[in-house]
Amino acid sequence: MTTRGASIPTSSPRVRWSDSVASFEVAARFDAPAELVWSFVSWEGMPRLTEGGFFTSADFPAGPEVRPGALRRVTTPDGSAFVEQLVEQSSGAVHICRYTLVDTGPFPLTDYSGVVVVTPAGDGCCLKFGHNATLIDISEDAWRASWLAIEHQVFDFIRVRLSESADS
Repeated sequence: MTTRGASIPTSSPRVRWSDSVASFEVAARFDAPAELVWSFVSWEGMPRLTEGGFFTSADFPAGPEVRPGALRRVTTPDGSAFVEQLVEQSSGAVHICRYTLVDTGPFPLTDYSGVVVVTPAGDGCCLKFGHNATLIDISEDAWRASWLAIEHQVFDFIRVRLSESADS
């Protein structure tokens, strides 16, 4: 294809196309106070999840600041990494953390925005993970299955840690 004398390739083996936008949410109820569950999933608390083997590290390049624009680099067990940027975190009656991926690392997606919400529920609380992303070279069903498997492992890990702390 040529436009005003410029040649524009119509296909390229290096170009990846996407026609799928993923938007998922998953939630679980916990028999623990919201503040205790929040301590696992807040911006500064998320490194606790390395104990569950989900990541090998979660580092803060400029220190563990809780402010919009703060970065967190997360390394996975296979050695690859991705970088998150805090958009907003608030802890009032409901705890909320919104973030984006500014380097998607090994993940087959772009334009990722995530949210973590912990809502008090009587003597317990509800924890929700959610995200929106444009998928690249992966079906929505395949990404959903992979993402949900990880989030359910996180729920299970938090439940185990909560029961261990209740037993001690």
